Amino acid sequence: MPDQSPTDSGSQAMRLEDLLAFNEEVGALIRAGVPLDLGLRQYGASASGRLGLFSRRLSERVSQGVTLQEAIAQEGDHLPGIYRAIVEAGIQAGRLPEALEALSVVARVLLKLHRQVIASLIYPAIVLGLVWLMLIAFSQQIIPRFLHIWEFLHLEPGPAINMMSMIRETMPYWGIGTPVVAVALFCWLQAAGNRNSASPAGRLVESRLHRFAWIPGVVRNYDCATFLKILALLVEHETPLHEALILAGHSTGNRQIIIDSTTIAQRIQKGDSLQESLQPATRLPKFLRWMLRSGAESGKLNETLKLAADVYEKRASRHAELLRVVLPVVLTVFIAGGVTLLYGLVLFAPVRELYDRLGDPVLM
Repeated sequence: MPDQSPTDSGSQAMRLEDLLAFNEEVGALIRAGVPLDLGLRQYGASASGRLGLFSRRLSERVSQGVTLQEAIAQEGDHLPGIYRAIVEAGIQAGRLPEALEALSVVARVLLKLHRQVIASLIYPAIVLGLVWLMLIAFSQQIIPRFLHIWEFLHLEPGPAINMMSMIRETMPYWGIGTPVVAVALFCWLQAAGNRNSASPAGRLVESRLHRFAWIPGVVRNYDCATFLKILALLVEHETPLHEALILAGHSTGNRQIIIDSTTIAQRIQKGDSLQESLQPATRLPKFLRWMLRSGAESGKLNETLKLAADVYEKRASRHAELLRVVLPVVLTVFIAGGVTLLYGLVLFAPVRELYDRLGDPVLM
């Protein structure tokens, strides 16, 4: 019976959390000597959602005589390309459990960093939403009372009252326009991030982080750490260097890293050394190129890649932590300060204008 494609079976792209759980399951099955088809079938019966469907599909394929490598390859773009490559490298090296465990370690580190960046943006978004609601409430409850007092006293409107009237009259526009602009800005950031990156099928971590590519330092260091960690993992499991470079580059989703890693790989395939191949790779950071060159010259490429990856990971983590702490404070200060100034102008300017008019000798 022909195997169903992922699309035919209604599958969806696997989340990193699901792949981590699956890694632990497969590694345990292999170490325990349990047949993969039986173990995956039992695991699929107990798991829910996409992970359960994924496990059952693999179990059916393996029970039909398909190797695990082929069964995973049939998932196509529903799995990150780097995941399929590491499974293949682990099988070829006879160290699949170790390869899956190493991948899980890398993925957990990157996922933690990924969540740090996303979490840093939640609080400012909440503050902006509250400010928007407060302005609407102010326009609905406070401004009409001021206007009523002015009308009741038959006073001629001044600049402050005119400003309040304008806020009141334009509320339908900015009240509806603010969320529309916010949604449009989010969509624009998402589109810009997708334009500056490769297909999400190659990434180890989902593409949401790259939608906020305007965050200085974090994304760049994050991509470099991903590239070096995946490259070290592939080199450790005896993947040919030119293939490892291409796979590691695509795992970042960073177009500049992909272009340079592909260029390096092509030159290595032509017979150039790694040192010579690094010369045209000007899009890669100087430190990254220097570490690659040093590792190749010393014959300790894998160890050097891991050290460089730790450097970029710590940089990205520091930037993400700084962003998580500082960005909400800065935005809150500016937003709160701006709102306080606006409220002061809208609230106290009319009050002072009212006192001035009531104290006008002409009205006495």
